[in-house]
Amino acid sequence: MNLRKLENFILIVEKRNFSEVAAHLHCSQPAVSRQIKSLEEDLNISLIDRYSSGIIPTPAGEFLYRQAKEILKQWKRIEVDIQNYHDTLSGRLVIGTSTIPGTYLMPRWIRIFRSQFPNVAVSLEVSDSEKVLEKLEREKIDMAIVGVEPSSPAFYSTAVASDKLVVIAPVDHPLCHSPTESWERLKEFDFVLREEGSGTRKAMEEYLQQHGASLASLRSVLQVGNTEALIAAVEEGVGISCVSHLAAIPAEKSGRIKIIDTLDSVQRTFYLSVLEQRKEKAVIKEFISKRDHLSSD
Repeated sequence: MNLRKLENFILIVEKRNFSEVAAHLHCSQPAVSRQIKSLEEDLNISLIDRYSSGIIPTPAGEFLYRQAKEILKQWKRIEVDIQNYHDTLSGRLVIGTSTIPGTYLMPRWIRIFRSQFPNVAVSLEVSDSEKVLEKLEREKIDMAIVGVEPSSPAFYSTAVASDKLVVIAPVDHPLCHSPTESWERLKEFDFVLREEGSGTRKAMEEYLQQHGASLASLRSVLQVGNTEALIAAVEEGVGISCVSHLAAIPAEKSGRIKIIDTLDSVQRTFYLSVLEQRKEKAVIKEFISKRDHLSSD
């Protein structure tokens, strides 16, 4: 048996017509028929029933169709991955990240990685954590770096960086002038939130739950889709908020907002995640092996 027979069988099942398949393959109808016949002989079973109205796969044919699709999909992965095994590592690495690591960590990490492997082309896609993990599951990206650790056994995950959430406020806000504060008092002020699916929002929800509170208890007046929009809203006095310390530091240094350091910070971790079945791909494997060097450089 060979892959060409499987490819042609898939076409027969999908088009249900020998003439259409022959035209698609630029060959004769008898040639297509012979390949299907040969496949049936290889497996010693009938795979299709021929009727005047068209072609219908037998139960065995339906089973083979599903399996053949998976076999060809896996073969395409092998063809792509095998190209990475050269004397010099090369290929393409598509990384999906949430906003904070995509903005404040990945540019430096990519620079370090490419200084060692200049023949690897890296693409960076930034979205919220949930969407990034969905893309990873559908194999739209090679790797995810987000603030949420996937629970599915289909993923391999490892911690690569830490951060903390801090409360920020406009520079003239009452919270800036109080020697001590509590999370309970945050309920008194308008609050700007990240969108649902954001790792920042999820970390904040978990912290509030630990302290007997919830997002519903806050006076939410605005939801935004990224960190810079959140900082800009706080700067304009729309409300206070929680944001990554990595993002808050440059904003405070430039006089845009104030970090309320009289409140306990919320610790969080960023995870590098890949599909378990893909972690041996050369480019992915090399990036994972360099993670400690990248994050400590």
